[in-house]
Amino acid sequence: MNVLMVAAELAPLVKVGGLADVLGALPAALARRGHRVRVVLPLYGEIDRDTPGLRPRPEFRSLPVRIGQRMQTVRLWVWRGAPDGVAIDLVECDALFGRPGIYADEMGRGFEDALERASCLCHVALMLPEMLDWPADVVHAHDVQAALAPVYRRRWYAGRDLPGAGGTVLTVHNLAHQEIHGAERLFRTGLPQSLGRYPGPFEFFGHLNLLKGGIVECDLVNTVSPTYAREVVADPEVGCGLEGVLAARGEDFTGILNGVDYGTWDPAHDRWIAAPYRPDDLAGKAACRRRLLDDLGLDAGPRPVVGMVGRLVAQKGFGLVVPLLDRLVAGGFTLVVLGTGERSFHVALGAAAAAHPRRIAFVPEFSEPWAHAIYAGSDLFLMPSLFEPCGLSQLYALRYGTPPVVRRTGGLADTVADALDPAGTGFVFDEYDPEALWEALERARGLFADAAAWRALQRRGMACDYSWDATAAGYEALYARLSPAVAAPERTR
Repeated sequence: MNVLMVAAELAPLVKVGGLADVLGALPAALARRGHRVRVVLPLYGEIDRDTPGLRPRPEFRSLPVRIGQRMQTVRLWVWRGAPDGVAIDLVECDALFGRPGIYADEMGRGFEDALERASCLCHVALMLPEMLDWPADVVHAHDVQAALAPVYRRRWYAGRDLPGAGGTVLTVHNLAHQEIHGAERLFRTGLPQSLGRYPGPFEFFGHLNLLKGGIVECDLVNTVSPTYAREVVADPEVGCGLEGVLAARGEDFTGILNGVDYGTWDPAHDRWIAAPYRPDDLAGKAACRRRLLDDLGLDAGPRPVVGMVGRLVAQKGFGLVVPLLDRLVAGGFTLVVLGTGERSFHVALGAAAAAHPRRIAFVPEFSEPWAHAIYAGSDLFLMPSLFEPCGLSQLYALRYGTPPVVRRTGGLADTVADALDPAGTGFVFDEYDPEALWEALERARGLFADAAAWRALQRRGMACDYSWDATAAGYEALYARLSPAVAAPERTR
């Protein structure tokens, strides 16, 4: 079948978080199963126009497209760097995408024209099947920036193909990102204002909620782990106000666990680490550990090296880590943190690294080489998330023989078994509390002292298979549920 995907990120062209990794891997996995996938994303100003394989489509050099109440000039580009069976199209609109930043400006402020940006991406994506003579059997939208695609499919193309049946799937990668605006702004999407008033799909406590509209209007909706799918309908804190909307979808709301691209994330052939290694020969991991400590100026020794890679935000558990920084040093750990995010966490980590320069290292950036070096060179990987839709970092850590310390939530609960279990692969705690995290770290330190038991734990983790093939099969089954006739009853609140 032909699957048209709409998304805001795709590795390696543009990456802010795990969404880019998903779009870099899932289309290829579907293509290996015999499907044809086309991914549409914005051509941001930050994307290097000289990227090999990136070029304008000569047949579509200038397209006038109505976005809300204005006409915008759009050009289409294509990137030829994707695997066979996958096509990548990029939407260029200087007025909307040409500035620096993907979701926000340099001060972290969301763009005022976020609705127009989403409208442009989704509008053009739905024009492509006819323009390129490429019938779309499925329109698969990813996250809030693509949430208008199923709405436009239902409202603008009702009762007709694109060409192609064009049944719609919306994958919610993180329910916390919803794009809530004043209800009066709905006109910016080209949709009637009535859809933003009760009982319209976008109405949200007197405001406009872009993600809610996509959830209500799509044919099927899913999120990225089974446990997170259960949590968001059961816990208002995790559901972020949309728990009732998702519960109302019933069996049309499911969870499919993300996968890992082991072509990129595998210490047996990772070009960014000091030495390769495998489950049956971990000597290379010791070399990676030495290189990491040397490069960061940290003391070597028998202390467990704890790594963290990710956004410095409360969701990722930094509110638990910061109160423990001095205790980590006193308790016999070495800490390495890579990431950017909230200023308060930057300040706390920077101060701790300055106070303990041989025991704590803070790298305030995102760097793919540094990330690989930390996964390979650390003894433990710390991921004490407040909530976690799926998480990829713990899956990378497992493959690199770096047992994760995680909170039992979302995809972390689905992928990490506690070391107390005979099949354990890491260390799991329940309460969102620094003391609960510290108890898990102490258990990890105790097992780390038993070399044979630690190697067995590492090897069990490295043997886990979270490849994209199983995930692609899950999406294939989801697509198969879509009726060729996608005209369906109107859905409201």
